[in-house]
Amino acid sequence: MAKRIFQGLVLLFALYAFVFMPLGKKSALEHIRAILGTTAAKEAASEVKGGVTRLVKRLESEARKSTADGDSRLDPLEHDDGEGADERKEADELREAEAPRATPKRRLQTLSSEKPATDGL
Repeated sequence: MAKRIFQGLVLLFALYAFVFMPLGKKSALEHIRAILGTTAAKEAASEVKGGVTRLVKRLESEARKSTADGDSRLDPLEHDDGEGADERKEADELREAEAPRATPKRRLQTLSSEKPATDGL
């Protein structure tokens, strides 16, 4: 309990210093606001926003495609005419190739009286 109170006080002190204590002529918060207000920062933010938008659109289209492919595999009546059979066969082969393989157990070497031990001489 005392540890949490101490951590809270340290956090409050750090926030107070961040907002009110000057680093030169401005506080740390004012420096950050000035940096983010520059045209370069605004251009970077717009480029990041555009990139994120493109990424979201691409992920949505891939998710729709994946969902549509999964739905078509679940409904066997849609593919009675043989369309997509090659694609399904390739997908099954790929899935089998990527499946983890069981590793063979190591065999322990046994010492017996039939095999004399050699000392490498």
